[in-house]
Amino acid sequence: MPLIIIATLLFSGCSSDDTNNSSEAGVTDEELAITSFDMLTQDHTFSVIAANIQPVDSLVICLFPSAVDFANITPTIAFEGSSISYRINDEEFKTYSATVGESINFSYPNTVDFKITNSDNSNSKVYRIIVDTEHPIVFNNSEITIPDTSVNTNYNGIEIETWTNVGNYPIRLTLRTTEYTNVTTPETGGNNIFSSTLTNDLDMIDPNEEGQVNVFTSNASVIGEYTATALFTLNFNENLGYIVYDDVSTSEYVKDIGYKQAELQLKGRFIE
Repeated sequence: MPLIIIATLLFSGCSSDDTNNSSEAGVTDEELAITSFDMLTQDHTFSVIAANIQPVDSLVICLFPSAVDFANITPTIAFEGSSISYRINDEEFKTYSATVGESINFSYPNTVDFKITNSDNSNSKVYRIIVDTEHPIVFNNSEITIPDTSVNTNYNGIEIETWTNVGNYPIRLTLRTTEYTNVTTPETGGNNIFSSTLTNDLDMIDPNEEGQVNVFTSNASVIGEYTATALFTLNFNENLGYIVYDDVSTSEYVKDIGYKQAELQLKGRFIE
């Protein structure tokens, strides 16, 4: 009969449909799965997705509404299987007390894996735990108004503002965002005139580091107010262990794990 361990303390409710039905001939048929992953902190989302990296089978994704102390998290885990163990940075697995819980340092560059094992140790499933915030990009000023600019003149706002990576993983910076909403122009049916980039010296920004915001305009030929909201899409590269911003790669390692789009509102007035 599967052993299910659940903490008696109250946590935010999480569940998953992830299961493992495979078993070898002659081996007791046991489900192997993490069914919840609760933490002694604020609410978070929880999901399990198949992994393409070795030596793990699946990724457990836990995303918080805002940044937390990623170095001091105590998970309480419900699972299907006979025993649970964990490792940090590919060290040896050691037993995890799922009923009591134990503080684990999930902060980058640590990698944390949990393993669920059946009763005779003949079968197991390994989960890599991804812990982060849904909003790793925080703008110092989420609404930027560029200086008044003459029509038919392009504005180049290099390092006009700053942003911070408040998440748990580095963010790789690429070219510029291509998705804009809330576009308004002085003329009906006018096109978006803004473009924007996030940069730093190395095109990779580590947790708690600051980068720059650049804003550009082009093709503003009519006097009046222009606005747009730039949307920055974030995915996770499970092979490299960091966030990729606006990555258009079709790589099997790049996955949408639930990050919210970062929004930057842009405004400007064009004059004679």
